[in-house]
Amino acid sequence: MKHIELAGAVILNKNKNILLIHRNTLDCQQWELPGGKLEIGEKPEQTAKRELKEELDINVEVKKYLGFKEFLDNDCVLKYHWYLCELNNQIPKIMEDKFDEIKYFSKENLNNIKNDLSSNMKIFIKTINIINI
Repeated sequence: MKHIELAGAVILNKNKNILLIHRNTLDCQQWELPGGKLEIGEKPEQTAKRELKEELDINVEVKKYLGFKEFLDNDCVLKYHWYLCELNNQIPKIMEDKFDEIKYFSKENLNNIKNDLSSNMKIFIKTINIINI
């Protein structure tokens, strides 16, 4: 079975709403955290920061490691690390064609769109209480 290690950024606004990006490709339409796969020799924190620059053209300050979870998704074992990051007055913008929208969601909104969330986001909201971050 294939193992993939990933890292993503949790960005909250002042109301504790979480920033998600919408992937819209032929095989995948879902809301997800900005983030992606670790490159060879890269630490998870470096991955989260690099992916934010690539996907949303923002540089962030990593504030806190929130933990990780391993889970099975499409016959792969994924190990996903989460980092609380701060924007520092930057405005994210979509930089990759696979994404078509950026939006902040409240915890209640996340529960309303469960079927449209990535596997990672479903695991994240079961594992981490956004309100207590």
